[in-house]
Amino acid sequence: MASLTSDSPSTVRPPFSLIATSVAGALLGAGLAVDGLTLRIFANPTSPLGALGMWTGGRPLWALDAASLGWPMIAIGCAWLAVVLGLWMRLSWIRRVGLVLALLTAPALGIALVLDLVALAGLLSPAMMRWVASGEAARVV
Repeated sequence: MASLTSDSPSTVRPPFSLIATSVAGALLGAGLAVDGLTLRIFANPTSPLGALGMWTGGRPLWALDAASLGWPMIAIGCAWLAVVLGLWMRLSWIRRVGLVLALLTAPALGIALVLDLVALAGLLSPAMMRWVASGEAARVV
């Protein structure tokens, strides 16, 4: 049996940016998915995030029908949850997917925007780049 050395990828502590991105991405993803389901199931829902944060109460701030955004919200929310899992698995391509999702959810207002900015900052941090790169190097060896 091989023993773990201090420099092996399995003993590397996850950076704070990974933890912050994971919490923000999981909350954003779960919130978007639940809000999307709520929009599809109920006629006039109220939610903590609002439909991508664009609604306060039941009145849209933009000229969009809230019910039509239900399925895209579910898809983007599930994709955020997949990004969080992929980051912990150190998949090299998942960081780019996370950046695209952060840009897609950037028009959000309220708490969704705050979570999006935290996730975006974490995805752009050098520590996150090193984390993902160390996983890719471990798979090559």
